[in-house]
Amino acid sequence: MLPVLNKRKKLEKYLEQEKYSYPEVFENSPDIILFIIDMDGLIVKIRGKHDQLFGMEYERIVGKKYSNFVFEPDLHKVQKYRFKGLKEGPQSFDFRIMNTNGNLINIDITLVPIKKNNEILGFYGLTHNVSEKVTLQNFIRKKSEKINSLIHHAHEIIGIINRDGVIVIENPSIEEKLGYKVEEISGRNILELIHPDDRGFFSVKFEEVIKRPNTPFTIELRIKHKKGEWRNFEVVCTNLLNNSNISGVICNFLDVTEIKNQQLEIQKMAYRDDLTGLPNLRAFEKRLDEVIHAAEHQKYAIIHLNLDGFRFLMDLIGREIANKLLVKIAAKIQSQLDSSINLLARINEDEFAILTTGIHETVIIEQIANDILQIFKRSFNVNSYNLVITIRMGISIYPESGKTSTILMKNASLALYLAKKESGGNYQIFSPSANVGTYKIFSLRNELQQALENNQFVIYYQPIINVSTKEIDSVEALLRWNHPDWGIVPPNEFIPFAEESGAIIQIGEWVLNNVCRRVSSWHKAGYPIRASVNLSIVQFLQPDLVKMIDCILEENDLDSKWLTIEITESTTIEQEEKMFDKLNQLRKLGVQIALDDFGTGYASFNKLIEIKPSILKLDSALIQGIPTEKVSTEIVTSIIQLAHRLSIKVVAEGVETVEQERFVADLACDWVQGYLYSKAVPPRKFFKMLEGQLGITSENNMNQEKSKNFIIEFQYPLEAMMTIAELNGRKVQLGNKKVLLENIEPDRLCFLSTVKLPVGTEMLLKFQMKIMGEQLTLFGKIVCGSEQEYIHQYEVKLIIEEKNRDFLIKQLDKLYLELNNESLITGHSFITESPSDYFKK
Repeated sequence: MLPVLNKRKKLEKYLEQEKYSYPEVFENSPDIILFIIDMDGLIVKIRGKHDQLFGMEYERIVGKKYSNFVFEPDLHKVQKYRFKGLKEGPQSFDFRIMNTNGNLINIDITLVPIKKNNEILGFYGLTHNVSEKVTLQNFIRKKSEKINSLIHHAHEIIGIINRDGVIVIENPSIEEKLGYKVEEISGRNILELIHPDDRGFFSVKFEEVIKRPNTPFTIELRIKHKKGEWRNFEVVCTNLLNNSNISGVICNFLDVTEIKNQQLEIQKMAYRDDLTGLPNLRAFEKRLDEVIHAAEHQKYAIIHLNLDGFRFLMDLIGREIANKLLVKIAAKIQSQLDSSINLLARINEDEFAILTTGIHETVIIEQIANDILQIFKRSFNVNSYNLVITIRMGISIYPESGKTSTILMKNASLALYLAKKESGGNYQIFSPSANVGTYKIFSLRNELQQALENNQFVIYYQPIINVSTKEIDSVEALLRWNHPDWGIVPPNEFIPFAEESGAIIQIGEWVLNNVCRRVSSWHKAGYPIRASVNLSIVQFLQPDLVKMIDCILEENDLDSKWLTIEITESTTIEQEEKMFDKLNQLRKLGVQIALDDFGTGYASFNKLIEIKPSILKLDSALIQGIPTEKVSTEIVTSIIQLAHRLSIKVVAEGVETVEQERFVADLACDWVQGYLYSKAVPPRKFFKMLEGQLGITSENNMNQEKSKNFIIEFQYPLEAMMTIAELNGRKVQLGNKKVLLENIEPDRLCFLSTVKLPVGTEMLLKFQMKIMGEQLTLFGKIVCGSEQEYIHQYEVKLIIEEKNRDFLIKQLDKLYLELNNESLITGHSFITESPSDYFKK
């Protein structure tokens, strides 16, 4: 105990001598404190802001052991450095103290032995509050640990590459994703792992990354797995070369191989036919577009192949066997014509499309077509069935048949349509000479499916007049197609296609619903009108017809007595048992039955007795002959009289003259229908008729539009060639159709044709004819037209430049003078037979 006390006295004496040597800085420093500790560990003196560190007064610190203030877990550490200081001299270390508020304070300390005459009397303890520094260091350390943990456990690969593309750092995920250990990959250039085809693209992108710091760039690459396979990655690279903590380009590698595979699978599904594995229509059109884009002075053929009667065959043998047949057909065509085929696709249930390789002559196309026909001359063995099937093909040729995939496909379909008009086992190559009539038929057939969706159908109404009262008793609803190119198209031009495709059922329901709704609205307006609707055999025999009509009547709050269903004579001779059953069901429902077009078909008077319709409609062909033709007169008289004896009311259709009306009226015919009163008109115009505006209309409006210029009226029509040059501003390439010119003048011409054309549209017609030794080409648009039987009469306003008009006038002057002398002039194609006989050829 005495040595310790002696040393303490020596220390106090030493400190008394040195008290003026302490810098005043300790007194004013907020976080630096000087401790003086004796050999027994007591604090004998303290200089600095001790109250901020310990939170207590000077007197409560001095004289206390330093160990009282050390955080207990750090006490051993402090004692260790204290003893080390005795032996080795000054020691620097850090530890924690607990102040009176219970807060831990981090301090670092430098212990310096106090020596006199080589005797250690105690220690100077120079301390510094480093709590903020330690807190910051701990924060940085924890954040770094988190970042390292995230990088280490990240699912995606995270790496740093230097300016030269050398891999500096990679996280362990690279082993999971690409099979490489970190040490195997570090130091290698990233280009070594990138697919050769992607290296150029990556190098260009990497240059952009280097030029634009702190901007992320996304790059899609294929990177080689250690096993040799190529994996797809989406790589996000950000240039952090200027960041001293990174000093490189940080790259996040996201493996998108599975996503890519899924996308490819989806694309495969979108572009493949599930049954045959062949490309589908979408894939075929895409390839065709690519071929056209890359074509250089080469021809390609597009073959549209249809299997005759496949759907009927499928009904017989079942879908399973039919599907196997399709697979065999696809394989056979592919194997037999592999060298000639660029692409074979299945584009419909019973249709294939073939894109040939480049060809130089049409004869090669014909050879390919004949090779395909040979395939189908042999039977296909499927499940012990020897199945023989015939085909038809339509062929278009690039660039002669069109220069876009849409036009080429459309023209191949047109050629197929023409092939279907011939016997089975043939093909047609599209030619721009396909005439206007054929083109119209094709376009109507091809666009029918979209007509209902695009709201192109309209219903016109033709009044049926009571002979006695001259008032409208009922109306016949007549479907029209308001076609964007062909104008108002009558039903006889498109209903056969609707029946062929099955669309007639949906169209028929639409018509019935709209007619019933319209009639119901007329009733509410005070006009009790009955409406008749025509049904074809396909519609009439549909299983749920009666239920469907009943629902429509109920939905529109219309009594069944206000609806008449019209069927034709031909309907009555097909499937009689089903027909009679359906008639009975309709009668029970309260719907009236009308037998349409009676008198020129196949039905006998006995059949009339069997069916006993409520109404009989005389065919307009019979009415045309009265009262002058004896046969027609006698037939009409007999039918009306017989119908009345059977209590059947009669409508005379096609009444166009007052004489015809008087004749049937004298026979007590109940109603008349025809142009004498009105043609079929839109619903708004018909409603005006109901309001009292009904009057005899004239269809002979053409003469009102005549030009005041001189007109050459041909005694015998002049043959000319006509085609469509433009449809709604679109140039079209079609062949010529023969027409007959009735008259011509410098600004107009009048012609006859069997093709129904739209009036007042943007359809530009082109006419070619020979007049006075000169081949003339004229262009014009239809301004009005009329119809008689199946021949249409049109008036065209010519579109002609003044200089050409002067030339035309000179030619017409010459023709006029010649015709004054002779009605038939040599060198001109005048037709002496009747137009009806001419067009029947």
